[in-house]
Amino acid sequence: MEKRKYIVLARKYRPKKLSDIIGQSETCEIIKGAVKLDRVPHAFLFSGTRGVGKTTIARIISKIVNCNNINLADADPCGNCSNCLSIDKENNIDVVEIDAASRTGVSDVREIIENTGYKPVEAKKKIYIIDEIHMLSKAAFNALLKTLEEPPEDVMFIFATTETEKIPVTILSRCQKFELRRIGISLMTNFLKKIAEKEKLNLDDESSILIAQASEGSVRDALSILDNVLSRGEVINSLIVKDVLGLSDNNLVIDLYKLLCKGDVKLSLEKFEELYEKGATLNILAKSLMDLCFYSMKLRCGLDHQDFYLDSNTLDRLKDISQNYGIDFLTRFWELMQRYMNEIQGSFDEKQSFEMAIMRLCYVSLIPTPFEALNHKVENIESVSLDIKNDQKLSKLNSKDEKIIDSKENHSALKHNVSKKNNLAEKVVVNTLNNPKQIKPDFESQMLRFREFVDIIEAESEMQISFHLRNSFKLFSLQEINTDKKVGEIQLESINKSIDSQSILWKATKILEKKMNHKWIFSLSIKKGYESIAEYEIKRRDEQINEFKKKEIIKKILEIIPSSEVISIKRVTDNN
Repeated sequence: MEKRKYIVLARKYRPKKLSDIIGQSETCEIIKGAVKLDRVPHAFLFSGTRGVGKTTIARIISKIVNCNNINLADADPCGNCSNCLSIDKENNIDVVEIDAASRTGVSDVREIIENTGYKPVEAKKKIYIIDEIHMLSKAAFNALLKTLEEPPEDVMFIFATTETEKIPVTILSRCQKFELRRIGISLMTNFLKKIAEKEKLNLDDESSILIAQASEGSVRDALSILDNVLSRGEVINSLIVKDVLGLSDNNLVIDLYKLLCKGDVKLSLEKFEELYEKGATLNILAKSLMDLCFYSMKLRCGLDHQDFYLDSNTLDRLKDISQNYGIDFLTRFWELMQRYMNEIQGSFDEKQSFEMAIMRLCYVSLIPTPFEALNHKVENIESVSLDIKNDQKLSKLNSKDEKIIDSKENHSALKHNVSKKNNLAEKVVVNTLNNPKQIKPDFESQMLRFREFVDIIEAESEMQISFHLRNSFKLFSLQEINTDKKVGEIQLESINKSIDSQSILWKATKILEKKMNHKWIFSLSIKKGYESIAEYEIKRRDEQINEFKKKEIIKKILEIIPSSEVISIKRVTDNN
């Protein structure tokens, strides 16, 4: 008797109709509605990550449009007619499945176009399923355009891709697009249990959750992992699943996470070595640590933990750990952990890189967060507001001096409102600023007076006049004439040749004349002015920031917060 060939679970339990598809109910409902109303488009595009059902749905659609006994009530193919059976067996001559990754050239597309002129041999419609269509060349896409827009009545195109952004807009606009979602953990665990039941095996909750988490929303990956687990030929339990996945005992991972938070370098490295010797996969271990930090953050924020899918022991231990650390600590820890763990991939020695990441995380864990440091070290000082932003430039990592690497990404500005209240780690307090260096005593006072006048003009809603006074003129002198006429004069140099300077200064004179007790005249100077208001404010701000950055406490903040720089200083009011 011939031995039956084994079929992997991913192929054995591949859905045969839309009602069997999990996690894509919205897409399936739209397709069913199109079938019932006889409004099936001539071109589909399914996009999404691996193993979510793109090619499977394409095959089901090909059966629906070619089924000889279609049930319009639920829009499912009968599965028994000659067309359904031949499509399932992948030997229907009219349903052509093409892998664009291996057939990328324009000649391959021209072959398809030429064949569209022939009528279907067996099926009702000739269907071309092109997988990974984003791999086609530019010339191939261009060759496909006209046929895709107006194909023969008995021709249909169904495309699948994991990278929609690489497909030309001209192709996208000619297709009905569907974005398939990752399968949720809850849905995946229930699906795996049903498959295990069909295989006459018992899959416990913890094991199914572990497989679902490792699959990252891919049904094919989940079934492949389940296949590996079943091949052990033993009773399925979480220990076997962890062994297959390269996971270690959760308690050991939590031990390592706890030591990293405490900043214990020696014990952290010893715990990591223990995990490594037991076969822990570095990428999965890094992801497990990231997950633990993420769950700790959610617990610290008081969020519901019902969707954590953690066993009770792990959840209890995480609750204890999260209570010992503030939100600012966990936020910084997660950001740095993500950066360090990303560096491990592609490094010349992953184990060495992982150990280096452990030492760096421990070092940072010992450094107080900005809130902790400033709350405990600075007292009885005036309130100001400190703006800190990320710098795009990458700082180099000196082997003798540990530095936090700047991010390549542009993050939004991180603002710390500073207050004089004691015992509040959320409020940053800093020393009073020294007066900025003055350009000239008389010019400083004149510039401040000039700026007051511009503020008065701006308060009158004369925004255009005030803008040009701030940016298009440099102050040369400001003199208040002590005579019976009570007339003051402000001499300015125009630095913007594209504006009508005389008209602007005349309007400014008239506005001040209405608001002031005596007359002020704005006039153009033939001599070079010193600075505009905008230049003066920028220079004064830079001087303040430079003085401010010399303070030890600010140096510490900039060292602790990755990719940070002081960009402005503002005074705030303490209402208490």
